[in-house]
Amino acid sequence: MSEIHAHNVLNLLREKPMTEAELRQTVINEFGSEAQFRTCKLSGFNFEQLFAFFIERQKIIQQGELWAVNQERVCNH
Repeated sequence: MSEIHAHNVLNLLREKPMTEAELRQTVINEFGSEAQFRTCKLSGFNFEQLFAFFIERQKIIQQGELWAVNQERVCNH
C-alpha cells in the first residue's frame, strides 16, 4: 500500500476546519482505517502520529473546538 501525502489531510482542513474526531472520521472515509501517511521528509505515520506531528510543527492550530490549517507553517508544493 502506498503512503498518502500529509498535504491531502491538510487539504481536508483547508476546506473545512474540524474537530479531531471529525477529521479522524473524514480521513477514515477518504483513505481507509489502515492508511499510512508521509510528509515531505518523513514517512510511516498513522493518523494519530500524523495529527501529533501537525500539532508539534504548528501546521494546524486549534480555534475553539476546531482544528484549522496554519498556512504560515505549510510548504507550498
